[in-house]
Amino acid sequence: MVVHKISQALKSRSPKNIAGKHYKPAAVLIPIQERGDGDYLVLTKRAERMSHHSGQVAFPGGRVDAGDRGEMEAALRESHEEIGIHPRDVRILGQLDQAEAGYGFLVTPFVGVIPASCEFVLNPAETAAVCSVPISALLAPPNFTVNDYLSPRGHPRYHFYVNGWDVWGVTARIIVQFLELVYDFKAEKP
Repeated sequence: MVVHKISQALKSRSPKNIAGKHYKPAAVLIPIQERGDGDYLVLTKRAERMSHHSGQVAFPGGRVDAGDRGEMEAALRESHEEIGIHPRDVRILGQLDQAEAGYGFLVTPFVGVIPASCEFVLNPAETAAVCSVPISALLAPPNFTVNDYLSPRGHPRYHFYVNGWDVWGVTARIIVQFLELVYDFKAEKP
């Protein structure tokens, strides 16, 4: 299992936080599952009727509410609301760098291990589908591309093509950061 490797990679650095701009705080959980045939990363497809990022592939998470005691609590609360992951079943390993997202959101990503036997319970108002993606599939060159042009904010445009889903935007940037830290992934044109 890669849990020890993830823990070491995250503990050996301080996450970069973005300051100085007025963002709406948000947080996501990067759920990792240990299975007999490898390690998996859990992604969701947002419901089409959502006001922000509808139909997009994302990690479970969302806006930090006034009642949340910080970003980590928001990520755990939203993961429970969206796909039924109970906070007590998550072992947080650490935080990645904050990332700018559309609609003025600043996303704080947390990496956490969840049970392989976790049964997802989708909230249809927020989540259309959930998928456990083998990390090995994310590392396979045919499943990853980088566009020739940058986003309006100057970010590389990464795409992962897994399980029939196009993973792009802030979610793809967070995945790239995770893979670079833990697996020495090189986010360059294949």
